[in-house]
Amino acid sequence: MSAAAAALGGVVDAFVPRLLPHHEAFLGVASGQASPATAALLLLLLHTLGVALIAVGAGALALLAVWRGGGPRWAAIIAAVVVLVAEGMNAWAIARVGSPLYLGPLGCAVLVVAGVAIALRTDARRERTVD
Repeated sequence: MSAAAAALGGVVDAFVPRLLPHHEAFLGVASGQASPATAALLLLLLHTLGVALIAVGAGALALLAVWRGGGPRWAAIIAAVVVLVAEGMNAWAIARVGSPLYLGPLGCAVLVVAGVAIALRTDARRERTVD
């Protein structure tokens, strides 16, 4: 579910229509006063980040589906690492511009890693009791 939330967060980033108040505050400009070139560049970068996060979320979902379908454990571990790195960096960058919105990507990263760790531990216990 959190991998899907990472992709959904990417969709939100990909469709941000204008600079948000925390972007303008970070730039030190009044609302609507960023130069058109600056606004265009920041929106381009934000939209590009959004598409990359969509890809990260979709890739993680695919890896998790392979793992849950009987695939190797490393598929789950790779999914967790990829989401942790991408969403962790996203959360860090959002926090740097002074926005509390960093909690969304941070939550996604923590939930994917925790979910995979719990499921791997549960699977390992189940395997030990079957043997």
